[in-house]
Amino acid sequence: MNAHSRTVRGFTLIELLVVIAIIAILAALLLPVLSTSQTHAYKAQCASNLKQWGAALTMYAGDNAGSFPDNTQPGAADIAWMAYNFSNIFYPVYLYHDKPGTSVTGLRSINDVFYCPTDIAHREAESLGNNPNLIGYNYLPGRTAGPGNLWNYDASGLGAWCLQRPKLDGPYRKAPVMIDRLQRTQFKGWQDVSIYNQKVYPDSNHPGAHNVPVGGNFLFEDARVEWRKFTESSPASTIDVGSTGIGPAGTYTDYYRPADLDKGPW
Repeated sequence: MNAHSRTVRGFTLIELLVVIAIIAILAALLLPVLSTSQTHAYKAQCASNLKQWGAALTMYAGDNAGSFPDNTQPGAADIAWMAYNFSNIFYPVYLYHDKPGTSVTGLRSINDVFYCPTDIAHREAESLGNNPNLIGYNYLPGRTAGPGNLWNYDASGLGAWCLQRPKLDGPYRKAPVMIDRLQRTQFKGWQDVSIYNQKVYPDSNHPGAHNVPVGGNFLFEDARVEWRKFTESSPASTIDVGSTGIGPAGTYTDYYRPADLDKGPW
């Protein structure tokens, strides 16, 4: 047969529909696997970030008579805003030079040590407001209650975890040092929270269904990092309430007391 006389047979409509259906089934099977893999990768990156913080805090304490970096200076507020002086006395020497995002196109990357990779809201807030002292975690030691700080550290009787910890290995040494932001608001609960530039974000790290956090990484004074599961229906059995404060969306509630840890002192 002459090559020019051959008939080229294409797909029939039924064959094409079968192929499309197979692709759709494979996609439905693979997408959850990919999503789970990404979730595990974010948790691992977050844990790595906190381990680096733990090593940095340990080194700082070794050079400064066992003290935490001074977080009583201007700039420090609630549990995610750090004192401005961290950019001079702590970050460049013991951790990294802090390079805040300055525009929507200049957001920090998801592997930035200052931010949990799932914390989209604070990265956006920092870039739009150029807030160099904001981080993507909750940091407890060395806080002070005073004018301009509308945060109630002792809302759940855990005020000493924040207000009475100038040094490591003190009476509150078992309490966490840093935690993923597990935060809900009075008016919107765990739902998306409209925070900056009329954009809507989950206001907790590691959000799951309906933006309820599935859990969070905890950094302790001995530099170990542990993942703790969060259960919305019974937080007291997993990660209980820590403190509350006033913000743009009303009253914020943050969760950071592991269920197996009492209030101390120890």
